[in-house]
Amino acid sequence: MSKAVRVYLRFFLKKWIGVLNTVIPNRDFIVRTDGRVSFLKLTPNLQVFGLIALFGLSGWFMFASVSYIVKDEVIKAKEIEIVKNRIIYRALLSEVSEYQGKFSSLMHDMEKSHNLMLSLVGKNAALKQNLLSAENKLVSSKLRQKAISNARNKLTEELSGIQNRMRDLSNHNFQLKGSLSSVAGDLDNAVLERKLAVEKNEKLEAKVKKLTNQISELYNSEIDLVSRLTRFTEKDINSLEHAVFLTGIFTSNKKNINKNIVAFNNLPGIKPTFNQGGPFVALGNSVEQGELLSQELKYLNRNMKKLESLRKLVDEMPLSAPLDYFSISSHYGKRRDPINKRWAMHYGIDFVGEKNANVYSVSKGKVKRAGYFGKYGNYIEIEHASGFTTRYGHLSKILVKKGQTVSFRQRIGLMGNTGRSTGNHLHYEIVYKGRNKNPWKFIKAGKFVYKK
Repeated sequence: MSKAVRVYLRFFLKKWIGVLNTVIPNRDFIVRTDGRVSFLKLTPNLQVFGLIALFGLSGWFMFASVSYIVKDEVIKAKEIEIVKNRIIYRALLSEVSEYQGKFSSLMHDMEKSHNLMLSLVGKNAALKQNLLSAENKLVSSKLRQKAISNARNKLTEELSGIQNRMRDLSNHNFQLKGSLSSVAGDLDNAVLERKLAVEKNEKLEAKVKKLTNQISELYNSEIDLVSRLTRFTEKDINSLEHAVFLTGIFTSNKKNINKNIVAFNNLPGIKPTFNQGGPFVALGNSVEQGELLSQELKYLNRNMKKLESLRKLVDEMPLSAPLDYFSISSHYGKRRDPINKRWAMHYGIDFVGEKNANVYSVSKGKVKRAGYFGKYGNYIEIEHASGFTTRYGHLSKILVKKGQTVSFRQRIGLMGNTGRSTGNHLHYEIVYKGRNKNPWKFIKAGKFVYKK
């Protein structure tokens, strides 16, 4: 720093002190305590520092007040947004319930269609029997017509012989007249019977043609009905197979999932024995049509049995989430322990939600354990069918007892923070035949099942 600058700073400092002493003079305060008198002197510098401190505190108070008001408004806006999201989610749940109702209605329609199909098969058999009877009558009518023709020829020959005899035996004219009248009457009767037989034959041919057309139309409608039912069952089978495949409890090859499902349910193998396709060509032989329809019905019956086994399997699997509203704080698999920060295996999923939120059973089953269980805190373990077990830990309250049978989506407890826990959450596990599985795969698979 140069000398001129130092001189200027000294001059400015003296000037500032002089102005300060003029504007803010020294102030003396006299304090008397128990007869003692004390003098307190406030210099201009001290007064300036006091004013600066006062203005600073006032500014900080105003800033804190404004921040508090703004933060309160932000919190209110967030709460409104949360309420809106909950309303939207409940609307989605109602849509899911509506889709489930539509699925049940569709299955009811499929059962009605199956009963209608069986009724149509019975009518088809009756029509076949009528057709055979009509054909037998037609054959009998033709034989009868042939017999009448032979009789007519025979009568014509007899008439010719009688006429020859009349020429030779003119003496017996009166006797021959009686015989001739009798033969002529028989001939007229034979001609009339032939005419009636021809008319009856034409009516039978028209009836046979009509019955043939009815059988063809009935066959086409039956084939169309069976095809539509088959497509519906195949669509449902593919959806349920995809859901079961997503859980990961079977082999990774989706082509082998049918074998795993058969082993799971101890059911006979369900495999189609033939493939079909191509344009429709009406068959002339009703027996061949009946055999083809029978094969179509057998294939549909196999699909219905397979769909039934898949539905039974899906009903026994824990595919639902144990909470209505949640977020996930820790997934299944390797993670750092939240307490000691060491790497460990996490065999479940940690769901975060509101304190004391309802916890539901994900499938029907029987309560194996209910009570305080070590680091799990308040703990529930439920055994389900087909080797599945679900576990619920850190509950604030348990609403079921050991040995109790629970239904699907029954309320079993409340979310809490008991046991070895860092905060309010639910620890949820799925065990299949003694081995832990990733619960999130089951919940994702459930979306394909409960979306209908």
